[in-house]
Parts: sequence; structure tokens; C-alpha cells
Amino acid sequence: MVDSRRTEKLSRWASSVIPAHAGIQTLLSCRLTWMPVFTGMTDSFSALFLTMLGFIFAFGSTTHAVEAWQTEWERVIKAAEQEGEVSYYTLGDFNFLSEFEKRFSRIKVKVVQGKGNELLARIMAERRGGRFLADVARIGNTSPYSLYQAKALQTIAPAFILPEVKDESKWWSGKHQYVDSEGKYIFVPVGSVSVNMVAFNTELVSPTELTSFWDLLNDKWRGKIVVIDPRATGYGRSSARTVYFNSQLGGEFLRRLFSEQVVMLSRDYRQAIDWLAQRRFPLMLFGNGDDVLQAKAQGLPVNVFDTAGWKEGGALEPGAFTLAWLDRSPHPNAAKVFINWLLSREGQLAVQRDGGVNDSLRLDISKNDLRPMARRKEGAKYMVTWKEEWIDAEPMQKVVNQALAKSGRKP
Repeated sequence: MVDSRRTEKLSRWASSVIPAHAGIQTLLSCRLTWMPVFTGMTDSFSALFLTMLGFIFAFGSTTHAVEAWQTEWERVIKAAEQEGEVSYYTLGDFNFLSEFEKRFSRIKVKVVQGKGNELLARIMAERRGGRFLADVARIGNTSPYSLYQAKALQTIAPAFILPEVKDESKWWSGKHQYVDSEGKYIFVPVGSVSVNMVAFNTELVSPTELTSFWDLLNDKWRGKIVVIDPRATGYGRSSARTVYFNSQLGGEFLRRLFSEQVVMLSRDYRQAIDWLAQRRFPLMLFGNGDDVLQAKAQGLPVNVFDTAGWKEGGALEPGAFTLAWLDRSPHPNAAKVFINWLLSREGQLAVQRDGGVNDSLRLDISKNDLRPMARRKEGAKYMVTWKEEWIDAEPMQKVVNQALAKSGRKP
């Protein structure tokens, strides 16, 4: 006769060491009716047997799970090859796409390139005409939000197949990042340190001379700062919006900057950099930092401040690299393959190599291909710039217009 206390003891122990597998749980739920088999066994031998049994079930369960995603991945690739192409609407560089086509030679990437607002207008016009031509869009930070508002996007997570893409522990802050507050539609794979905030002429300004944005309000800089106009779309607007939503700067900083410092407003990035290099202005705000660094590489006396080390901290931006999957995608399987590859380790390394300015939010890849200033730094303080509630630029622009009016300048 089996010792009921011993049976109960082994039952509780087995529940703690054997994985939650349907077959084993059924056996345990039956109160280990098969326990008489162990009547003549010692407790240690019974425990060893149960542990081995647990390993067998656990291995079988894991193998089954791996086979499930691999089977799905192979099915989607085959269907994608039959579709033959994926339509990718994008701004910015896309040299990395050659690596995708090398990896999936039977799937061609049809690229439609333009500015974010132009691509947005094109997609919406196509859809109004009943033509659903776009599969995947990378059209900036604010333009895809307009697609989201128009209900032209589908949730992107159902496209994720590869475990390395689905595993959120592989990504910065331990979770996937999205622009939309629902966390479903506009994926953010890149978070680079912004270099668009403050640039300087290296012959006129020391790189250690400023340690805070508030230093820009010093009397010595009055009339000596060129600012990319934040009332127009582009770097000026996005950078000023970042300042506006920074709790240590906000509207007060912008009010004083535009009402007290007699800044020169410009909507021409290249002209502003020329003025900076020609010593007409020692400082430039809210310009294209990448263009400044290119000018520096060509030998011009210009550089950008690493504002991540300033009192208020730096800003992380997606570098216009957000990812959205269009509703009624004409090549849904090719889109899935493209999205998974792009977000995989291989794809994100390719993105980083293309220009060296897009710091992937993946944590499990090398950063050696990035420019040092674009890399996130351990322990540094950053503000993310892709929050949905920060998309509206109207509050910031209202502050700027009021400040300009106060200074006697035409808003």
C-alpha cells in the first residue's frame, strides 16, 4: 500500500520542478495515480525519475515551439516570393536595401522616395482613388501619425514572426517603442542622440563654453545666433518642440530666446551653415546636425555640441526612422518578410552601417558602425521625442510668435 503522505510530498515536489506542460499537468491533476510504480523506490530515486521526465516534456515542448515559428516563417517566405515584391515608401537613405535583396533574392523592394509630407499626400491620394499601392512606410515622425488618424494603418505586431524581433527584452528600455499611444501602429526601431540642437564655429566658441541651454541667453550671444525657423516644417520645428516639452526649458526658454536675443531666423539649412563657417554667426540652433558634421569633415571650422552632457540632458530621436504597415497592403507576405528582416539583428546592423547615424534600439548588436556622437551613452539622461502628445507643434509655435511680436518683429 502506497504511503499517502509520501505520495502527496512527491506530488508537490514534482509540481515545482516539472515545467507547466499540458501532459504533465494532467498527470499531476490526477494526484499522481501512477505513483504506485514508485512504491519500492527511495525518495531520491523517485525525484530523479520525475526530473528526467520533466526534461523530456520540456524539450518536446520547446522543440514544438521552435518548429511552429519556423514553419510559419518558411510559409510566409514562400508566399512572399510568389508576390515578388514589397512596396516601400521612404524618405532618407535606403542603401541598406541591397542587403535585404541579397538575402531574399526573389523579393524585390520597390522604392518610392520623397519628403515625408509629399509621401503622405501621395499615399492618401492613392487611397482616395481606390489604389492601395504602399506596403510599408518610413515617412518621418509626424506624417505616419496622420495615416494613423486616417485609419490607414494596420497593427504591426501581427507581422512579427522571428523570436528575436518579438522578444522585447532585446530592445532599449525592455519594450518595443511606438509613436501612437495605443502602442500598436507606428514602430520606432531607432533612437539616436540628437545632434540638431546647437552648432558652433570652432574658431569663435570653445566646446566647453556652454554647459546648459540657458547659457544661450547670456548677453554675449545677443544678435549672434542664427536659428532655423521653428514655424516651418523640418528640423527647426522638431528641435524647438523638443525644447518646449523639456520640463527644464519649456515655453519660458523659448520666450526669452526669441524676445531677448535678437536671433536671425532662417529656413535655409545650407545658408545657415555657410554663415556659421564664415564667422557671421558663432552659434546656430535647430539646424541639420548631420550637415554640420559633413561640413566639419570637409575641413570647415564648425561642429555640434554634445548636449547629452548638458544640464538638461540630451534628446533621443528616431531620425525620421519609424515603421508603419499600411492597411490593405498589396503584398502582405512580402511586407512581413521585410518588416522582420528590417527589425532583426541583421537588418538593424545594416541600417546602422548606412550613414552611421541611426542608433538601433536593439541592445544585442554592435555599435561600432555608428558615429560616436550618435550613440546612446550608458547612464546619460535622455528625453524621447516620439511621444504622441508631442506631435502637435501649435503650442510651441504660439509661444514663438508671441515672443517675436514682443520683440517688435513680424511673427
